Amino acid sequence: MENKEREFTSIATETAATDGSHLPHVTAPAKKGNALAAWAKNTFGSKVPEGERVPVGQKVAYGLGGTTEVMSIWVTNNHFTPMLNIGLGMNPALLGWILVIWRLWDAVCDLFFGNLSDNARTRWGRRRPFIVAGAILTGLFLPLIWWVPQGLSQWQMAAWLIPCGMLLYASYSLWAMPYYSLQLEMSPNYDERIGITAYRVVPQQIWAMCIGWIPALAALSVFGTSYNGGPNLAGGMRTISIVMAVLAIGFGILPGLFVKERYYHAARKQAKERLLPAMKQTLSTRPFLILSVILLCNTIGSGIVSALSFYMNAYVVCRGDIVLATTIQGVTGTLLFLPSLFSVPALTWIATRFGKKALLYLALGFGITGYLSTYIFFNPAHPWWQVIPPLIIAPIGMGTWLILPSMLADVVDYDELACGRRSEGSFTAVFTWIGKMTSTFISGLGGILLVWVGFNVNNGGQQPDEVLRNLRTCYVWIPVVFLSICAIAIYSYGLTRERVAEIRRELEARRGSV
Repeated sequence: MENKEREFTSIATETAATDGSHLPHVTAPAKKGNALAAWAKNTFGSKVPEGERVPVGQKVAYGLGGTTEVMSIWVTNNHFTPMLNIGLGMNPALLGWILVIWRLWDAVCDLFFGNLSDNARTRWGRRRPFIVAGAILTGLFLPLIWWVPQGLSQWQMAAWLIPCGMLLYASYSLWAMPYYSLQLEMSPNYDERIGITAYRVVPQQIWAMCIGWIPALAALSVFGTSYNGGPNLAGGMRTISIVMAVLAIGFGILPGLFVKERYYHAARKQAKERLLPAMKQTLSTRPFLILSVILLCNTIGSGIVSALSFYMNAYVVCRGDIVLATTIQGVTGTLLFLPSLFSVPALTWIATRFGKKALLYLALGFGITGYLSTYIFFNPAHPWWQVIPPLIIAPIGMGTWLILPSMLADVVDYDELACGRRSEGSFTAVFTWIGKMTSTFISGLGGILLVWVGFNVNNGGQQPDEVLRNLRTCYVWIPVVFLSICAIAIYSYGLTRERVAEIRRELEARRGSV
């Protein structure tokens, strides 16, 4: 407190010495206001030099481009199975296998298009032409997975969906790899890279809330009734998919039209590199491997929670009362929206003020605390208490996904210093490949865990106590263990602010500033 008072007094003294406010005492409020403004600017203002800041218009264009991912991938992941299972009567197990095929295909496409983007040498750059083309193709193919012809058998519908989905995911990968690679080269500044990610996260959080209403919109009576007399979800999704396609194209092309490729003139001089050697170099980069461990541990932890959360809610806490469980789930999602949205600027400030590793440690601490707190708040006597742990975990936990892309940009600089070339596409492709393979693994592990703990849906709310204890143990301790491993990985990560600044000085001495 004494240091803060001395700091404030020093600022006030400097202000008084320059503005002549020592004359009449009535100007004291102005002095206080000037001093407070100076303190606020010093504490919360941007530390990024003017020449290294990305113009706001470019950051907005880049952030809005993330809409393409929401409309094509997030909606599919969240609503594909229930919409086609209930709307068309498709077997959910068959739909699950279709999603697995799509994810595996998507991961393969990422590696190819990441390398293609790195090696591109066009008059418009390495990233921008593919972003525009990919957004347009994604929008064109997106409705196909929702416009399944009616009157087909299960396997005929699968025969329609598999190739249509592969076209969609290939088009999305053509857009996504250059899009996320572009983020890594928008600024050479350690702090500005965090702010760029924030511009993407905010609109995606808003869209995440909006797409939660898609099932309700698809069930409107204006779309008629389905084969079983219920709401025509399949018909509703057909119309909604057209709107999603327009949004995917309209917003997805913006980064390709308005965002500058800062490193293109330096990168165009480097030799092209084939896919396998590029992957080998990427996987031999130590900071990248550490980031991959952080990604893997967080993905496994959050994936297990997602897979088991409804069972914890419905059977451990609500004792089989599905109506109460779904109500609490809906309220929890609504309560999380605003804290998660407004946490973005706060998390950005923490990372720029105290460093990226500090924010990751903070996110891990809140995550572990939140999971352990379920022993208190997941209480059958007080079912509504269960909204508290997600409020502890989610807003601060978002810091992990806010920071990782900016850390990946630092890794690209590290690799350029080591091997003399920039390979944003390769690092983006392998990083996303690891995430997608882990997610695919987790999607199957959730069901295996349910069988292992002895859960039987036919028992309803009368699950044996041992089953509920085992379910709680998996739900709490698997993420806690992996987040603890993640903390060790963060400690081993050596690209601090000072080291990144040193790398940048060496690079600019070698090739000049960009």
